[in-house]
Amino acid sequence: MITILPADKAFLQSVAAPDGVEAMVLRDSDGTVFGHALFRVTGDRVEVLSVRTDLPVMAEGLIRSVLNVGDCRGATEGFCSDESMSAMLRHLEFQPTENGYAVSLAQFFRGECHCQ
Repeated sequence: MITILPADKAFLQSVAAPDGVEAMVLRDSDGTVFGHALFRVTGDRVEVLSVRTDLPVMAEGLIRSVLNVGDCRGATEGFCSDESMSAMLRHLEFQPTENGYAVSLAQFFRGECHCQ
């Protein structure tokens, strides 16, 4: 079974995450790590900083898990400035902005599902 769970301190250190940055980690039942997403929650914004995975099909799940963390903590907007993820972000209905891509978390989680 594959799970996406919050990273512990040891994992954050292993990927050299800066202070204030968190991660969601994609693991299988034996603990093998297949990827992670780095993010930070600041005020009403959850920012996806990067997504790394050996299973590209799971990148969407990592982004969704990060947005869920932000939503649970009271964030109202998801944001990402990593242009290399633009196709995935647009698929998830992020909208281009001056500085990156943004999505309303209320719309994302409570709107119509456009999963493929």
